[in-house]
Amino acid sequence: MKNNKQALVLQAGEGRPLGVMGHQATVKLDQSKANGDYYVFEVLSPAGAGIPPHVHSREDEVIQVIEGTYEVFLGGQVYQAEAGTILHFPCGIPHGFQNVGNTNGRTLWFVTPSSNFEPFFEELGALPTDAPPDLAKVGAIFGKYGMEVLPMPEAQ
Repeated sequence: MKNNKQALVLQAGEGRPLGVMGHQATVKLDQSKANGDYYVFEVLSPAGAGIPPHVHSREDEVIQVIEGTYEVFLGGQVYQAEAGTILHFPCGIPHGFQNVGNTNGRTLWFVTPSSNFEPFFEELGALPTDAPPDLAKVGAIFGKYGMEVLPMPEAQ
C-alpha cells in the first residue's frame, strides 16, 4: 500500500497563515501533506468573532478548544466550551460558534475529508480582510462547496 502522506514535525507557530472571516488561521496540514484525507489548522479568534451556524454536506470536523470561551451551536442546542473541550461536528448536523470571552480564543481543527474543504477555506481566505465580510459572497462560497449558512438561533 502506497503512502502519499508527508511525515513532518511542525513546531508551535509554524504553518501557513490565512485570514478567514475575521479569524487568523494557520494551516498545519493540507492536501499536499495529508493526501486529501484530512486538513488541520489552528484558529485565533478575537473576542466576539464567530462563524455563523451552517451545515456541511460532505465533511466532519473535530475541534479542540485550546484557549478561550466559546458559545457553540450544535444540532439545535447551545453549549459553553472552554479550554480542553472537544467538539465533534459531523456532516449533516448544523453547527457554529462564537468567542464569547474577553480575550482571543484559540482552537485546533481537524477536517475530513479535505478535498472539498481546503479549496472552500482558501476561497474564504481570499476575501478582503479590511472590512466585515460580504455575507452574500460568503453564502455563495458556502453554497459552492455544499454548505448552507443557517439563521442564528433565537436567544434563550
